[in-house]
Amino acid sequence: MVRVISSEDAEPEFRRRSVRGVSLFIAESAAETMIQAADDDAMRDSETMGLMIGRAYRDDSGEYAVVERVITSDRIADSDGVRFDPEGMSELIDGVDGMSEGEHIVGWYHSHLGCGCFMSDTDVSTQHSVFGRGMGFAVVIDPLRGEFAVFDNSEIPEKAQMVIVQ
Repeated sequence: MVRVISSEDAEPEFRRRSVRGVSLFIAESAAETMIQAADDDAMRDSETMGLMIGRAYRDDSGEYAVVERVITSDRIADSDGVRFDPEGMSELIDGVDGMSEGEHIVGWYHSHLGCGCFMSDTDVSTQHSVFGRGMGFAVVIDPLRGEFAVFDNSEIPEKAQMVIVQ
């Protein structure tokens, strides 16, 4: 059973960001989990994908987010694409249902194998269909090139500024 935390768009809490101009902060443990998943799946010649869970804040410069953890479920993947396996969606739903008060899905992550970090037309379509034009981030990892990039809805296809925090 899915638990609805809130159906209202609450105003994000006011909190000054620790680094000006940065729109996404990622907990080191969450970044390591994303990178490890990309590395592991690349060994199977497959892309990876998951959701970033965190909190949204605002300050005098606008809104920003802090990723605290990531969740995923079974995927159907190969070297050219990835999607959640419909048969394993209950694991993903359980992860979303387990979010605490104030947590949100602030974005998603996925990998590209050997072609660099960019937002393909499919990625942009997915980003906009899930997050609309509001706040939402996409992390793209290329484990074969050792690249990691963040994209913000307002800046696609340009890369956004991000900081990994302990």
